Amino acid sequence: MTKKTLSNNISLLSVSVALALTAGSAQASLGNLGTTFGLSPVDIASAQSFSLFNSQSSAAYYNPSALATADQGEMYVGLLSATPDITAGEQTFDEATQPILAGMNVNVTNLFNFSYPIYFGLIAGIENYGTEMMAFSSATSETGQLANYGEKPLFVAASGSIQIIPGFTIGGGAQVSLHADAAMNLESELDGTAAGNESVAVAAEPVITPIAGVTLDFGRMLCGSDSTCAGNGITFAAAFRGESYGQANIKAAATITQTVTDLPINLLTFDAYQPDIISAGVRVKAGMVSFAISAEQQNWSDLNDLMLKDTVKDQASVGFEDIIIPRAGIELNFNDTIKLMAGASYEVSPLDPEKATLDVNYLSADKLVVGAGFSYFHKGTGLSAYPWQIDLAYQLQVLDPTDHIISHQDSANNSSVELEGTVSTISLSFATKF
Repeated sequence: MTKKTLSNNISLLSVSVALALTAGSAQASLGNLGTTFGLSPVDIASAQSFSLFNSQSSAAYYNPSALATADQGEMYVGLLSATPDITAGEQTFDEATQPILAGMNVNVTNLFNFSYPIYFGLIAGIENYGTEMMAFSSATSETGQLANYGEKPLFVAASGSIQIIPGFTIGGGAQVSLHADAAMNLESELDGTAAGNESVAVAAEPVITPIAGVTLDFGRMLCGSDSTCAGNGITFAAAFRGESYGQANIKAAATITQTVTDLPINLLTFDAYQPDIISAGVRVKAGMVSFAISAEQQNWSDLNDLMLKDTVKDQASVGFEDIIIPRAGIELNFNDTIKLMAGASYEVSPLDPEKATLDVNYLSADKLVVGAGFSYFHKGTGLSAYPWQIDLAYQLQVLDPTDHIISHQDSANNSSVELEGTVSTISLSFATKF
């Protein structure tokens, strides 16, 4: 009876720690919103091939220098719903990721004594349509868990951009992630009755990750008014986004009177990981048609050392690998009012499926990503004082069927499952231009 009561108290402490750190029953995962799906409909429809050149609020994350390529500011709000239809053996994954995004891109040149155009941009996303800021979860799994899909915690990026000369802009900023610390003390009688001396304290500290970018519009830089110049319509862009992740550091202690005087629980775990990312691309515009080709390197191998410090997942011996993702897209612009966009990419999984992740059992696969979208720009006549824009996009991610080993400490219970399925994403946004 005593053993059972002690077990109940330990379970109570564990549940209390979980409640202190988690809002709702979030099934969070590695990966963040911007790298897994995209932020704006332009990013989603083009499979992020046009993200380096998009001057909307999402440029604060993908390429800060693109902010200053806009001729006007904007206030932005968007909705995103990404629903997986994925199976792994008899297990089904269908929990949607549903953030609301808000952002802005503002010309702040008048705040400084510079003759160069200066812009400031901000993009933020909150899970569950704005009701869940800290969707944090870290767990082992007996049946397997998706490495990249699930609810995402608070997403914030803020950047600035300056135009050095016409056509040459640079920018820099930061992505903000949260590192949480929790301290808890629990005192209980032997029969499970609370002694009344419990305490809990949770604090979240923002951690800054650098973002930088450069954009070279060769037509504006070299050609001037020469319409026959070979550089017209050619733009090069490159960007760097630093490593970021959520972190929870838990220090808890239980005191069971007459039995256990001090039962410590120390836990450090990580979530929502983004590796160092280097991306570069070229956009070519000819009349109403624009093409974009880009590639990005994601340095996932840096996560291996971090996972060794994770007290929930350190036994997994995860072997992440660096990957390169190619992207391509096309845009058709009709009279600056209606715009159609489509894109595709092929993303290799950073996780080797032939290497089992003991007890954690991460599931991941290579995937083909295709998207399409529509944009309508209104010049702001009639009831509307300012121009506005509506964007709508759809994206489909198709996972290559991939076999995984579900491994346990007791190797006799190991099994094999095939991961397969799709993820459908719909995004809608409204932006006011000023």
